Amino acid sequence: MRRLPPYPDDAEDRLLRERLLAGDRAAAGTLLERHLDALYEFVHYRIGRDRDATEDLVQDTFLVVLQRIGDFDGRSSLHTWICGIAKNKIRERRRVRRGIPLDDLLEEVDPEIERILANVEREPLPEAVLESKETSELVGAVLSSLPPEYRRALLAKYLEDLPVAEIAKRTGKGEKAVESLLTRARTAFARVLALLAGRRGGLA
Repeated sequence: MRRLPPYPDDAEDRLLRERLLAGDRAAAGTLLERHLDALYEFVHYRIGRDRDATEDLVQDTFLVVLQRIGDFDGRSSLHTWICGIAKNKIRERRRVRRGIPLDDLLEEVDPEIERILANVEREPLPEAVLESKETSELVGAVLSSLPPEYRRALLAKYLEDLPVAEIAKRTGKGEKAVESLLTRARTAFARVLALLAGRRGGLA
């Protein structure tokens, strides 16, 4: 399997794995802090607006993650590996629905999303799309598919309207590093959005 280009959190992922394997109790809290919100969004947009089902599946996923953390080999980001476990859980409890559910569409295009994230280049992001009520479900699905650092950067920039300097202060990065991160995040967002919108028949 070809190793995708590393995400910024790769070194932290490996360190967290080692801490968990060593029995560091605080590491479990760190795992939740870093990945809970992103995983919740990932599951939410794949099984619908059933909050109880989403919470149950997220909890089940983290239990498996803790049990199988030794299987994480770093060939993907920890976020991607965790989401892979969640996808298996979703398949186990999938419900039959009419039409083409968004969760089926997301599963279908997951390999293409991974290729997009592996080859992000400079492209503009249609900035207003993040705030569009008409496309909120699709936008949420796109955000849930991105690495957590990309997702946090886009939300800070376009929903919280924070300047680059403030994002740099919040994340502990330099301003140039944040600008580079935003460039990659915008590109990934635009490409995944175009992919999902095209497969679903438009943004509306």
